[in-house]
Amino acid sequence: MTVTVAAFIVGAYLLGAIPTSYLVARFLKGVDIRESGSGNVGASNLSEQAGRWIGIPVGLFDLIVKATLPILLAKFLDQSITVQAAVGLAAVLGHNWSPYLQMTGGRGISTVIGVMVAFLMWPEILIGIVLVGIIGTLWLKDMALWMFVMILALPGLIYLFDFFDLFERDFTIVILFACLAIALLAKRLTANWERPEQGYNWRVFLYRILWDRDVRRQEEWTRRGIEGEAA
Repeated sequence: MTVTVAAFIVGAYLLGAIPTSYLVARFLKGVDIRESGSGNVGASNLSEQAGRWIGIPVGLFDLIVKATLPILLAKFLDQSITVQAAVGLAAVLGHNWSPYLQMTGGRGISTVIGVMVAFLMWPEILIGIVLVGIIGTLWLKDMALWMFVMILALPGLIYLFDFFDLFERDFTIVILFACLAIALLAKRLTANWERPEQGYNWRVFLYRILWDRDVRRQEEWTRRGIEGEAA
């Protein structure tokens, strides 16, 4: 690994790790976002706690600046597809496990979408909008389960697109999104190292993997107050 490649990957991780939602919540509301709602240090929880007019711009920042731009820079400087993929993975890992916040962070959804934008994965983005946005959010009013479906389906979907010559995809991208799926599922299971009030049991892990929370009802989770600091 050359110094340039290492700099790209480490730089992408440190840039992705900037806790924008935490900083904005601290500056505008004077609160630690880890102690409110889902405890997620991301735009979705920021929107719940401070309003969408704050959450949406932060989500776009996470998408474009943290994920899309570093990959495009790697492309512009003629780095290989493997390096570009590593940069995208590093950005998501930084966002999810930030060294600036004791390895807590967001869920990685905005940054994953930013990676998809950088690789011009418009068909996959459109399918995600239908599954998560329309079916999950607008129709069923709970996008978490459909986000889980999309996370699992995406690597296989990318592979099938290339296999049937529908859209050209380098196999490196399939590997990248398999790694991203593992990272996003790991984040769901570990949350922000917060111990569930009811203790760890199979039901908590099931709720986390399917609905990205410790309880069944979304309203109960997003409107709660978290006692104590996140570890």
